[in-house]
Amino acid sequence: MVITLKDVADQAGVSIATASLALNNSSKVKAETFRRVHQIAQKLNYIPNARAQALVKRATKTIGLIIPEMVNPFFAELTQAIKDTVIKESYNIILCCTDYKSEEEVKYINMFKSGQVDGAIFSCMGDLMQKNDEMVLDLAKNYIPVVYVERDSPNHQIIPIIKSDLKDGAYQATKYLIELGHREIGFVGQSSERMEGYRQCITQHQIALNQQFIFYNYITIEGGIAVGKKLLKLVQRPTALVCLNDEMAIGVIQALTHGGIQVPQDISIIGTDNIKISNFYNPPLTTINVPKIKMGKKAGNILLKLMAGQKLPVSEHYLLYPTELIIRQSTALLSR
Repeated sequence: MVITLKDVADQAGVSIATASLALNNSSKVKAETFRRVHQIAQKLNYIPNARAQALVKRATKTIGLIIPEMVNPFFAELTQAIKDTVIKESYNIILCCTDYKSEEEVKYINMFKSGQVDGAIFSCMGDLMQKNDEMVLDLAKNYIPVVYVERDSPNHQIIPIIKSDLKDGAYQATKYLIELGHREIGFVGQSSERMEGYRQCITQHQIALNQQFIFYNYITIEGGIAVGKKLLKLVQRPTALVCLNDEMAIGVIQALTHGGIQVPQDISIIGTDNIKISNFYNPPLTTINVPKIKMGKKAGNILLKLMAGQKLPVSEHYLLYPTELIIRQSTALLSR
């Protein structure tokens, strides 16, 4: 049997309107009535109708979070940081996964337009989702507040941007490998920003760019395994690799190890993100730390401000977080 607001009101001896005011913590209700209504609601295990409340309050107390994949620990850690932030203001999260498909993102954008959320955070991947940016901009202009995390847009005044300096991260990774004596350095992953940092460092150090060592159309750990298998077939392999993320780096290492190639003795590998498992993999992964927890908390706080109708200071329209090289055991001095 479903307990209704009328059941609570009848047992409390008050009108439905008074019971509703009490359960919504209105100051218009006398203290004794407030206490009695709440006691009876608890006794009957009354659960308020969220949809009805949303219609009355014109708020769902829910935000949408769009991520490209759920299995990557980077997004798990980012999601947790956002959740921990918004839950303090009694907001829930609808977690939406695109599987790196722009058409899936379009479905979620249209769902958000229907009024199911009060605000939304879109995280990654800019290279793949640029064609949807106009739709997201329309969402932010005309429907709900929107924040981007690790995704860029020229419309910072409308959609605040929370980013890490991935270009510099790739530059740091490449420079470190050069300092270890490497000159035949490859790049793995689909990111124009990271590729730019890698290319810039290679060029500045007057190293010839070998297109055979660039594997661009890969994103996931399975992509890393595929790249590792391709490397095994090369007559001449790079002595070092800069990878899009830690998952891809682990995938590459897995494939190479199965093929008899040792890391870092035969090839040095650097990841990006500094996910928790990167420190416990064998070998522990040299990586670029991305401050995902700080970024997630900031994104949540900014969205809360926007949903509350606050005007953001200019300093919060575009936030760029520095990245940091974390040296572990998947890289070594060039031995040949």
